Amino acid sequence: MYRKIIALVVLLGAIGLAVWFYYNPQSSVPRAAGVVVQQATDATTTGKVKSAFALSKRLSVYDIGVDTSGGVVTLTGGVPSEIDKQLAVSVAKDTNGVKQVNDQLVVQEGVQPSEASLRESARVADLEIRAGLQERLAVSPELKDKEIQSSVQDRVVTLTGTVDTPAQKTGAEQVARSVPNVANVLNSLSVSNPAAGQSEVPGVSGAKDSELARQVSFALFSERENLPIRG
Repeated sequence: MYRKIIALVVLLGAIGLAVWFYYNPQSSVPRAAGVVVQQATDATTTGKVKSAFALSKRLSVYDIGVDTSGGVVTLTGGVPSEIDKQLAVSVAKDTNGVKQVNDQLVVQEGVQPSEASLRESARVADLEIRAGLQERLAVSPELKDKEIQSSVQDRVVTLTGTVDTPAQKTGAEQVARSVPNVANVLNSLSVSNPAAGQSEVPGVSGAKDSELARQVSFALFSERENLPIRG
């Protein structure tokens, strides 16, 4: 009974509000609610455009301002060429929620990427290198179960941990050098059995032939040279 009374009160209140808005269509309350909704929609659109720029390696390094009002996106800032300007406008226009683009971008020859974008780009590149190295170590029969830790700073890979043989230490370094965009490798791996056969190579169980070891090493470096460089 008590719940029915509460439900009835809520229903009567809703009916009362509906009647009040019907007879007061110029009330500022509905207009204010509409403004809030539009502001939230514009903020979402701005975020989508910025995210689209962030996905573009060509545009993400430049400081492009994005502001949205009523679905109209205004772009500000500087880019180095007319092609980059047109690209930014095209990306914005193709973003869901954008009704129109107000292009206020300025072409400035020689404009440099922002420091923040350079730092972020370097950080992402290091993380991608580490992920690529972990993938390659995980599929190596000779290295996947070894205690190998890696860190990457400014595209320089540092290997730490312990492996069983000198060949595994050398092989881990070769794997690291085969990852795209690696500038250098600092091999600080410890070897638990230094006297083990030097000619053994990762991925070739019990390999004793030095020529085979040389061929595997050459193949690893050739793979690295043939992989595309990501900007």
